[in-house]
Amino acid sequence: MIALLETLKAHPPFSFLDKTSFAAIEHNAQIAYYPNDTILIEPHTFFDKLFVIIKGMVEVNNHEDELIDVYRIHDVFGGIELLKNEASLYRYKVTEELICYEISHETFLKLCAANKAFKDYFFSSIVERFEMLKEKREYAAMSDLMMARVDKSILHEACILPSDMPIIESLKQMEAYNAASVIVKNPQGYGIVTDADLRYYILHQQSKNLLSLSDIQSYPVISIEEGELLFNILLLMTEHTIKHLPVLDKEGKVLGVLELIDLLSFFSNQSHLIAAQMEKASSLEAVIDAAKRVEIMISALHAKGVKSRYIAKLVSEINKKMYIKLFEMIFPKSWHDKCALVLLGSEGRGEQILRTDQDNALIFEEGFMPDNIEEVTQHFILALDQIGFPRCSGNVMVINPQWCKSLGGYKEDINKWIDHQNGESLINMAILFDSAAIAGEKDLHTRLREYLIAKTREYPNILAYFAKPVEYFESALGFFSRFVTGAKEHQNEIDIKKGALFALIHGVRTLALEHAIEPTNTILRIKALNDIGFMSKEDASELIEAFEVINSLRLHSQLEKLAKGKKVDNYISIVEIGKLERDLLKEAIKSVDSFKKMISYHFHLSMVG
Repeated sequence: MIALLETLKAHPPFSFLDKTSFAAIEHNAQIAYYPNDTILIEPHTFFDKLFVIIKGMVEVNNHEDELIDVYRIHDVFGGIELLKNEASLYRYKVTEELICYEISHETFLKLCAANKAFKDYFFSSIVERFEMLKEKREYAAMSDLMMARVDKSILHEACILPSDMPIIESLKQMEAYNAASVIVKNPQGYGIVTDADLRYYILHQQSKNLLSLSDIQSYPVISIEEGELLFNILLLMTEHTIKHLPVLDKEGKVLGVLELIDLLSFFSNQSHLIAAQMEKASSLEAVIDAAKRVEIMISALHAKGVKSRYIAKLVSEINKKMYIKLFEMIFPKSWHDKCALVLLGSEGRGEQILRTDQDNALIFEEGFMPDNIEEVTQHFILALDQIGFPRCSGNVMVINPQWCKSLGGYKEDINKWIDHQNGESLINMAILFDSAAIAGEKDLHTRLREYLIAKTREYPNILAYFAKPVEYFESALGFFSRFVTGAKEHQNEIDIKKGALFALIHGVRTLALEHAIEPTNTILRIKALNDIGFMSKEDASELIEAFEVINSLRLHSQLEKLAKGKKVDNYISIVEIGKLERDLLKEAIKSVDSFKKMISYHFHLSMVG
C-alpha cells in the first residue's frame, strides 16, 4: 500500500500534499477492485468517495450514452462533486478491470481544508493546470532551471584592466586572477579580450603594431544585468557564439563574468555546440552534421519540461545560423547585397521545432536578375533536402518563380491579391505577411512588408476576407466537450492543427495585419495586441497558454512518432495522454473556440461569402 502511494507523489494534485496528509491517506484509503461493466456512479447520484486509478479504465457517458471522458492510471475523479456536494451528471462505468484507491468523503474534505493547493487543483484554470503539469516527474528538473536567474554565486571574479595597459602586462594580471578573459575599462563603457583576441595578437603583433588592450579588444562588450533568466542568457550566448559574458549591476558596474561552461552545467542539451559547429562549418557536410544534433537537443529539452516556445526560440536561432551559412556557401557573392533570402510559414514566425516543409523565397533588387538563378536555387533546395527538410507540397520555395522575383514583381502580386480576394490570393498574402528575412539585403524584405501593410490599409474591407479561413475547420471539440476524432488510421486521434492551432495562428495573424504589428511570432503578436489595448492581459495570457498546451502536446506526440519511425504529423492520440493532459487540451481548445467567435464578431464574418 505505501509503495503504491509513493507513485502518486509525482502527480498533481497529490504532489501538493505534505507528509502529514499522506499519512492520513495511508491510514484511511482503501484499495478496491471492480470487474468490467461495473457501474460506479449513475446519473443523479452522489459520490461518497474520491477515486484514484491504479490500473484499468473508466468511461464517462451522459444520459444519451455519449462518451464524455475517459479515466486511466493516476487519474482522479469525484473531487468536484464531493466539494460542491452535487450529484453526478454522468454514468461512470468500468471498461477495463479497475484497481483503485478509494478515499472517503470525510478524509478528502479534511485534505482540502488542510491543503489549499490540493483543493484549488479541482477548480483550476488552464493557466494554473499547465503550471501543475510541470510538477510531474519529467518536468521537475527543468522547472527549477527555467526560473533560475543569474546571481553572484555562479560568477567568476572579473579581471578588469584599463584600455591603455600593455598586452604583455595584462597577461600577467590574467594569470594572477586565473582568468579566461579580461574586461577592458574604456573612458566610455567596457570591452572584452578573450583567447581569440590573444591568438590574433600573437599572429599580428608586429605587422599591425599591437601594443595595448585597446588594440585587440571587442568593443562594446555584450553584457547582461544581474537577475536575468539563465535560459535567456543561453539564447543570447547561442545567438552571438560567445563564451564569456560580463554581468553588470543596476549602476552598470561589473559584478563578475559568467562562463559558458558554467551555464552549460545547468543544461544537458547541445545548443551551444550546435551553434558553434554551424559557425565553423566550411562545407555542406559540416552543416549537415551540425543539423543532425538538433533533434537530440529538442528531445532532451522537451523531456525536461522546457516550454515549446522556448525550444522553438532556440531552434530558430540555430536554424538562422544554418541558413546564413548556406547562403554564404551557395549564393554567389555578387548576389549578397542584391537579394534577400526569406523564410516563410512556421519558420518565418520562429515557431518551427521539428523540421516540416521547406518554405522560402528570394527577393531581388530591381534590375538584377542573374542568368543562373535556376542552377543556384536548385543547389540550395537540394542542400535542404540533404539536411532533412521535406519539400513544400504547395511548392512555396525559391525554385518556384512565383517565390523568386524582383521587389516590383512581388508588389504587383500584392496588387492582384487585393483585387481578386480569392482563396489562393489570401493564402499568399498570409504566407508573405509571416515572412522574415534571414540573409542578404534585408531592407528589400522590409520594404515589401511595409508595402503589403500599406495596401491593406487602403482596402480595409479585405481583412474580413483574410480572416474568413478561421471558420474553415471544425473545432476538435464537439457536443458535451467530446473530442472529434478521425476515422480509420486516426481513430482516437484529433488533428490539432485543423481543429485548433490554425484558427489561433490565423486569427492572431489577421489582427496583427489590421494593427500593423511588426513581429511575426504568434506569442509576440498576442503580447503586442495586449500592449495596444486590443486584448486584456487575462485574455492574452489564456490564449498564450492555450497555444503552449497545444504545441507541447503536439510536440510530445511528434517526438514519440519519430522515435518509433512513424510519419510525423499533427495528430494527437487522446487515449495515450493522461487525464490532466486531456483536461488541459480541452480547455485550450475551448479558449481557441472562444477566440474564433471573437474574430468572427470583430470582422463580421457572417457577412462574408
